[in-house]
Amino acid sequence: MSGRDGAPGDDASGDGERPDDGSEPAEGVDDWDETVAEWDQEVDEWEDATPENGTADGAGDVDPAVDRDPDLPPDDGDRVPKVVSAGHINWDVTIHVDSLPEPDGETRIERLEQSGGGSAANVAVGLVDLGGQSVVYGSVGGDESGALALRELASAGVDPGQVLVDASEPTSVKYVIVDGSGELLMLANDGANESFSAAGLDRDTLSAADHLHLTGQQPETAAALATAAAEAGATRSFDPGRRVADREFDAALHATDVLFLNDREADALAAATDLDPWEPDDRVVAIKLGDEGATVRTPHGSVSHPGFDVDPVDTTGAGDAFAAGFLAAALREPEITGDGFSHDPRDYQVPVLVGNACGAIATESVTARTDLSWERVREQLGESPETDLLIEVRA
Repeated sequence: MSGRDGAPGDDASGDGERPDDGSEPAEGVDDWDETVAEWDQEVDEWEDATPENGTADGAGDVDPAVDRDPDLPPDDGDRVPKVVSAGHINWDVTIHVDSLPEPDGETRIERLEQSGGGSAANVAVGLVDLGGQSVVYGSVGGDESGALALRELASAGVDPGQVLVDASEPTSVKYVIVDGSGELLMLANDGANESFSAAGLDRDTLSAADHLHLTGQQPETAAALATAAAEAGATRSFDPGRRVADREFDAALHATDVLFLNDREADALAAATDLDPWEPDDRVVAIKLGDEGATVRTPHGSVSHPGFDVDPVDTTGAGDAFAAGFLAAALREPEITGDGFSHDPRDYQVPVLVGNACGAIATESVTARTDLSWERVREQLGESPETDLLIEVRA
């Protein structure tokens, strides 16, 4: 297994040359040519020090700049990031069947589970599981499902004190139907999950946050929250979901430091807007590639990891788990987020690795809400984590 190098839009030569796209060097880099020369020197030194099979241990083709034994769990003295996660809070009903019925057909329910869901809530819980602090902001209805969703968030260690309760609407309930191969379809009502607005978020809460993570919501709400976070000095990420090309998210997208998409969403966004996620000119884009792992694109290159070989039970929430893992690893590193998010692709080797590990863990869970931990991340890597660091860095 080796790093993915055939993603759509990936026309980098891999020879260390800067793409001729007119983009400026990353902030703090005075001479991009000098930086590339240093990378080339690292390559030469590594090739001289390793056997002809490509790696010191024969595991495969591994980029020389990869940290072969990353210090994944944070130390006790590390900064604990505080994140406001804004967007959908749902109550999920997950139904497992052997196969989906034909029209007018019938199939037997093999398992039925109820749990909290919604992208904002899922990421908030995942960040707490990985040692962060989370405030969730969104809205639920004044019904039993809403009360259950808020109670579950609080029990997970997430602060739900900012959530709007809209007594005039039902809580959004999502019915997730999963077949025997782990593929799914969803049935959902909108309910109250977009009743909240930017004006309802306490500004002291936002000012105290290190980061704002946005998920699906009204475009004007996302834009206003991103603008307020920027004014408060917080970094911003956005996972707009499958409707990214159908909603007027331009303002929020352009106010985002890190954009999370899957490959279909990336293609749709590139076709519908002037933002090309595969070749970004002013932000970091993490593109999830399903069973092929993920690639992180920056103005100065990309870093990719092929993911992990798992037998999926339920892919619901895997993208949210990826985002939680990526942010948990990145936000604790001042060299990545100290002055906005770094545009050096090498800085994202560990975040993309952790994100892929968390996404893989999520596919082995029955519901969208996954219990994450650094111990489970290490277990996903295996006893010899360096064999899984098949990461390709492209300048």
